[in-house]
Amino acid sequence: MSSGGLHIAPESLQASGRRLGAVAHRFASALTAFQAEIAGFGQPWGSDDIGSLIGAAHEEVSSFAYECYQSALGEIAAAGADLSGMALAYSAAEEAIEQRLQTLRAELGR
Repeated sequence: MSSGGLHIAPESLQASGRRLGAVAHRFASALTAFQAEIAGFGQPWGSDDIGSLIGAAHEEVSSFAYECYQSALGEIAAAGADLSGMALAYSAAEEAIEQRLQTLRAELGR
């Protein structure tokens, strides 16, 4: 689709949407592997008073970080889906315009 200096290629939007979806999938896999690796270390800070404080702080910080990562992951996946939806919408609009132009040509006898 072209309007003035704007050119939109639905197939490029669709491809970008698929790539963002793939990025989200790889990110999810990497995050799961990272969480498993961190959990594999157990609680190296110990169970004394200082270790308990470190453990509590670690739990709070890592929980917040994982929430942030999950949120980012969701946004990346949503952006990919949105791009794919835009591609479909542009393709449908182009088809509707083309059909309307053909109807008008037929009505005008051309």
